[in-house]
Amino acid sequence: MKLLSTFAFAALTGAASAATIFSPGDPIAGGQLNGGTFNLGAEGCCDSPVNQWPGAEAPGDMINGIIGGGGEKYLNFAKTNTGIVVTPTAGGGLPSVVTSMELWVANDANERDPASYQLFGSNAAINLGADIALSDFTLISEGGLALPLDRDNTNDATGFSQVVSIDNSNAYSSYMLVFPTIRNEGATNSMQLSEVQLEGTFVPEPSTTLVALLGLLPLLRRRRG
Repeated sequence: MKLLSTFAFAALTGAASAATIFSPGDPIAGGQLNGGTFNLGAEGCCDSPVNQWPGAEAPGDMINGIIGGGGEKYLNFAKTNTGIVVTPTAGGGLPSVVTSMELWVANDANERDPASYQLFGSNAAINLGADIALSDFTLISEGGLALPLDRDNTNDATGFSQVVSIDNSNAYSSYMLVFPTIRNEGATNSMQLSEVQLEGTFVPEPSTTLVALLGLLPLLRRRRG
């Protein structure tokens, strides 16, 4: 009986392995968090502090796997409380437990760098085509940032970055990442970041065999008693 219980628990928890969570082409929305609502932004230029971005510096560039260079970044003229909402497809769309985050700087203007972050998770069905309610999300982690002052002018898979450890054991299927402040708001017209990646583990769904085994546990308990 104890052996079966141990096997069932191991089957539920042991199949997960460390992985990157965001992938190029994942469903993504950019915008600004205002109170309890993440307002979607749109392509436009250059009306700070409006929730807009240049066409070549859209939200998708922040998870496309290309780091540095002129246009390989997400820029938002609203500056503070700007960010993204992503529904990852890696792992077959399974929920994931995020345990760290890496952020890469852009090619210029370090005053635009995010100076703080808030990371939220959700298991609700998120519509990325309309404004998003913060009430559908749970705060996972928040804190200050100290991104490198060095700039990255080469389009490649490396660059200058900061890694943030995240104390979390809960799995989510969508993420909201918001930057409440930037390094020097008074000296710039926007927030920008070249790339961001979450790392953690995907949580597998129980197999049919495992579900059957779990269903037998009450019967085995009765027989043993």
